[in-house]
Amino acid sequence: MKRHYGETKAARQADYCARFSDLLLTRAPQLSGRIEWPAVLHYFHSGAPVADAVDQYCMARNII
Repeated sequence: MKRHYGETKAARQADYCARFSDLLLTRAPQLSGRIEWPAVLHYFHSGAPVADAVDQYCMARNII
């Protein structure tokens, strides 16, 4: 991942979470307001790409 010098870890984390929620809610809109954020942060800290993280999240919770 290309990083900008002035970008903070918090900004990267917020961007990851936003992209995760956007992709997840396009796939499963019924989860609006019900995302398990500790799981999302686990995927972020593991370095999983957003698309793979959403796939894993959905498979672990039997969504779609």
